Amino acid sequence: MSKLRWSELEAAIPLGELPAFHRAFLALHRPELQAQALPLRRVQQYVTQTLHTLAKQGLARPAEGDFELEAQALPEPYRSRFSG
Repeated sequence: MSKLRWSELEAAIPLGELPAFHRAFLALHRPELQAQALPLRRVQQYVTQTLHTLAKQGLARPAEGDFELEAQALPEPYRSRFSG
């Protein structure tokens, strides 16, 4: 399975959809945070923390100031959209 670069994913998603993407990402990996209710700044902080956690779990890896992720680390419908 190919790796997906986090920065490329974010660049491919329209700016208005990014908060929903980040919240869906957190809902998948950190449901206890209840990301839908968090302020956007907090969401962004937790996304960064979660990427580091996924790297420790082998679902992502640091790459030149960015992260490369396995498609399975993405929430639907983004997984289907970017892994195909």
